[in-house]
Amino acid sequence: MASQSFRARSASQPSHWQVSSATCNRSYMLAALRAGVIALVLLGILAVIVLF
Repeated sequence: MASQSFRARSASQPSHWQVSSATCNRSYMLAALRAGVIALVLLGILAVIVLF
């Protein structure tokens, strides 16, 4: 009986996991974009400090 409920859960998991995966990928892309912008700003500030 336990194996049947486990199979039912594992069968319903992939669709939920795909939605969650897409959401996580979008979150990671936004975080990477934000980190890149922050890195560029900090590099710009560092360049200004070094050059002047």
